[in-house]
Amino acid sequence: MAVSVQSVVKIEAGVSEIMEVLADVGSLVDWSSAHRAVEIREADDEGWPIVVWEKVAQYGVTDEMVVRYEWYDGEVSWSLVESGSQKIQNARYVLTDNGDGTTEVVFDLEVDLKIKLPGPVVKKAQKHIADVATTGLRDEVLRRYG
Repeated sequence: MAVSVQSVVKIEAGVSEIMEVLADVGSLVDWSSAHRAVEIREADDEGWPIVVWEKVAQYGVTDEMVVRYEWYDGEVSWSLVESGSQKIQNARYVLTDNGDGTTEVVFDLEVDLKIKLPGPVVKKAQKHIADVATTGLRDEVLRRYG
């Protein structure tokens, strides 16, 4: 059964700066505690990552996965292409300019695992991922542009 979570954060930066950090998928190993390695397998003509291999580890589970990104103005989403331990992973960042030099960032994540883990463990891991995806992103954006 797929489990979903949402996390929201306000970042003291513009949409373009945040999108630049999100597009720098190689830096995930620096600001996401789950990411061990990242490799861009395909990019579009403008250099935006499209197909990305990632090695992640969390709560005793290590996984190698391939995800496909879609990039829009103020939004990025990805979906799972292949994975050793996940059936489904759909994620999305939606960025909204607040008009005061800050941006609201909404992160949505849906995951369904191939392996059986207790529901509370899955929810805890998912909440941790969502927190890193927002507060970790905020910290990285402010480190670069703050």
